[in-house]
Amino acid sequence: MHIVLQEPEIDGVSMQIGIDEIVAKRRTAAGQELLIADTPAYGRMLFLDGLVQSAEADEPLYHEPLVHPALVMHGAPRRVLVGGTGEGASLREILRHPSVERIVSVDLDPEVVALCKQHLPAWSAGSLDDPRVELRTEDIQVTLAAAAPGEYDAIFLDITDPVEDGPSVALFSTRFFAEVARALADDGIAVLQSGELDPIDPHMSRAVRSTLQAVFPWVRFAYTYVPSFHCLWGFALVGKRPFASEPADLVARIARLGPLRVYTPTAHRAMLELPPYLQARLDEPGRVLTGEGEPLTYTTGA
Repeated sequence: MHIVLQEPEIDGVSMQIGIDEIVAKRRTAAGQELLIADTPAYGRMLFLDGLVQSAEADEPLYHEPLVHPALVMHGAPRRVLVGGTGEGASLREILRHPSVERIVSVDLDPEVVALCKQHLPAWSAGSLDDPRVELRTEDIQVTLAAAAPGEYDAIFLDITDPVEDGPSVALFSTRFFAEVARALADDGIAVLQSGELDPIDPHMSRAVRSTLQAVFPWVRFAYTYVPSFHCLWGFALVGKRPFASEPADLVARIARLGPLRVYTPTAHRAMLELPPYLQARLDEPGRVLTGEGEPLTYTTGA
């Protein structure tokens, strides 16, 4: 171990990650600082702009909860849109669902996708070359604007957190979510990775929830613990109509996915059942992000 990377978490707390070897490091043409490195704690890891994105030791703890609860609740998704191709791990999990016929997957940064394919091949497991997948290098806002109304049965927004000056800051807004709703089928389901679900400072999660509720009639949060993130992580599930959290044939639907490392019927129930104290913190009024200016405008809530 000869390098230590320090990642800020919340006010007064940061995490140090020892690095054994740098595998790839560059500032991409899209302006992101990419680092792929081998670490003694979590194996090979991907960092973007100094923040952990994915780790060999525990990436299924993120990607399986991101994908499977929503698609299992839907039951028969055929047309899927992914915002944030990244390592290709989300595609890997979506392709487990036998009903999926077509995935459009977009990313602003083709260098990130290419370097992950080269240095993190287990993450994508061939999904980046699957004939059902159409890879695009473009802004997800462009993709949504060109979509027909109701074109997609499922939409996954595996985008980076809305940090100031980051590439995703404009995407956490009512204006953007209205475009997501337009492209989503009436019986479709969408998922947004909604960042750290922090019981000490739930400001971001509450803002995401309130903003989504301003657009979608049904909003449900799921969560998981990701050791390399050192926190609980939230996923917002949204739709134009309610979905039953536990379909009658839940066990059979999950069995069709083949061997999984994290997701089971029991895990499905647990992911959708937030601890009462955390649910209470999340239910407090939050700000609605409108996206009418930079930085994003706050219109309601504390």
